[in-house]
Amino acid sequence: MQSRWIPLILLSVAAIALGGAIVSLSVGEHAEEEFAVEGAGEVQALIAGIPQLGDRLGAADAPITIDVFNDVQCTRCADYQLEVVDPLIRDHVRTGGAQMTFRHYPLGGEPVTLGGVAAEAAGEQDRQWQFIELFVRNLGQVPERGVTREFLGEIAAAVPKLEVTDWEEAMAGTEAEQAARAGNDLATQLEIPADPAVVVTGPSGSEELDGAPTLDEVEAAIERVG
Repeated sequence: MQSRWIPLILLSVAAIALGGAIVSLSVGEHAEEEFAVEGAGEVQALIAGIPQLGDRLGAADAPITIDVFNDVQCTRCADYQLEVVDPLIRDHVRTGGAQMTFRHYPLGGEPVTLGGVAAEAAGEQDRQWQFIELFVRNLGQVPERGVTREFLGEIAAAVPKLEVTDWEEAMAGTEAEQAARAGNDLATQLEIPADPAVVVTGPSGSEELDGAPTLDEVEAAIERVG
């Protein structure tokens, strides 16, 4: 009698162990997608109060236009955003001397990225720049399997005054993807190499700066074209 019950007991123990493993795996995956968005206050201090419309940040009548070609999903490009683009926003866009346009330029070979589409979807509510700045500050927390809609949703939820439901609808449409793809098309047309780039345009002409130009190089170009 005892020998007949032993296999049943072992099967029960195995089933419990398997169930526990599945629960543990599920919790682990769920935890991977949940994170605390960092830098919200810093982004608000950088962007708040500056006129914004779609891809554009800054006053429409600003004499200098700075087109930024960058990839929000690229680590070195995120560093470029923080080290070069953000000071340009503080010193030139906020003061009214320049307006800035973000051109999504994926450096991984694809014409469009999910992050670029998500940013353009936020741009339909004139919140693209907040989304971009939060995205690059939290790029290190992207799940191992890559950028997910759950990750993007966390970023969207942290953007001030962004209606997440409307953002989700924009993500499901085609306009945001087309807008993101347009940046890559323009970069291809201009034959921009696979690096962050800046095009500065003003009353005295236009200059294209390739190969991740430094802040000093961009500001010198602003001086020349202005």
